[in-house]
Amino acid sequence: MIVAPGARDGLHFNEIQGVLYPGWMQESVVLQLTNAWEAQDGDVFLVSQFPIRGLQRVLTCLVEGRSNPWEMGVLDKPAFVEAAACKRGIDDYLQETKTWTGRRCFKTHAFPHLFPCSYPFSGEGRGIRPKILVLVADPRHAHYIWWQVLVGHLLQGLKAANKELGLKDFICGVASQRRSVVGNYIDHCAAWAREASEHPETIRLCRAGRLGSLDKQEVRAELREIAEFLEVSEECASQLAEAIFSRPGNAGISLSRDEIPDLDAIQGGPLVELSAKRLYSFQNVLDSMDGIAQDAWRTMCKELFDSGNAFLANLAQQATQGSSSLPRQALTGCFRGSEAHAAGHCRPCVFNLRGVCKSSAEECLYCHEEGHSKTKRANHRVRKQRKEQHRARTPSPDGMDRMEPYLVPSELRFSNPPIMFLQPPTLTSNLMHFTQCIEVGNNH
Repeated sequence: MIVAPGARDGLHFNEIQGVLYPGWMQESVVLQLTNAWEAQDGDVFLVSQFPIRGLQRVLTCLVEGRSNPWEMGVLDKPAFVEAAACKRGIDDYLQETKTWTGRRCFKTHAFPHLFPCSYPFSGEGRGIRPKILVLVADPRHAHYIWWQVLVGHLLQGLKAANKELGLKDFICGVASQRRSVVGNYIDHCAAWAREASEHPETIRLCRAGRLGSLDKQEVRAELREIAEFLEVSEECASQLAEAIFSRPGNAGISLSRDEIPDLDAIQGGPLVELSAKRLYSFQNVLDSMDGIAQDAWRTMCKELFDSGNAFLANLAQQATQGSSSLPRQALTGCFRGSEAHAAGHCRPCVFNLRGVCKSSAEECLYCHEEGHSKTKRANHRVRKQRKEQHRARTPSPDGMDRMEPYLVPSELRFSNPPIMFLQPPTLTSNLMHFTQCIEVGNNH
């Protein structure tokens, strides 16, 4: 088994019913868990093919009713079902979970056929039925996180073997071999999408990329949708969204104690891995690769179209469109922060310079650091003139998308067959098109 060149030098894997698991996971335990116990009312299972770190903190808080995802102890419980059962033994682990108070939140990377408890859930309970929240994201984002985690685990072994696990090698390995830890990402998403269509009351696909955004409104909206599915109050979701963007002073100490710590978050970065930043990093490397590798990647991602799920099809479209599908650059956080400011790469927040920015330094996409000179903004009349000039010189792409075909009016027709044009958005461009019609007729 090979995940990518060099992977064998640090980690070993077992294949269990066609799915790759870390070598320390026992096949007998993984298989026995599928029928060893039943979920109880209120249980929530977080399912993802890729590792989740800050995201697990946020969703655990939402399930358990906590308001601060940065605090110590959020992930103290052994929530990773298969890992905990292999280390403690199935019976001891299940006995321990019975002592947990309130709603319980578990984590697994399993495919539906290896789900670590009796599934589908029975509908005999009187409370909130068990729920499965499946985290999906742009394949570029998901695989970049896997690469980061693997490099972190393999670092010592790779150094000893004088090897490297570069992102290029990782992309080639995944796209050509179609294999990765805990299974192929595309197959994993498609399998759970089919389950969600059959059991919409207990399974929901969650857009992990939206939770990894610097746009607080986008994060809040996604958390509210998840809260509705989990039957959690909207107020709890809104409070949690506020807390995500309010980093406390001791956050680094708390995050460093997690089982799989996120170095970016520990060193002052956002709690949840930034989706936009990872999309840019992945796409930059992919664009530098040869055509064969790029075709293999696109072919793999296009398989999401076959899932029959509109959301997954949209992810496939984004992942295969390359740089044109990347979000606006400000969402990567590259225009703010002390490092960008010191290097002179930041972009000042013009609203903060005037003292009217409605966002804090942590929430705003632009720089709030001291030292920026205040710029004088043009008055409303001048801004309006510039806007009109820009529209006259460069037709809006959105306007072009809305154009509809129409026939030249009868008074401007000639003996030749009618000519089809695109419906222009303004009167000025209408006159230009009519003039072109006359020229065409005269030439005929």
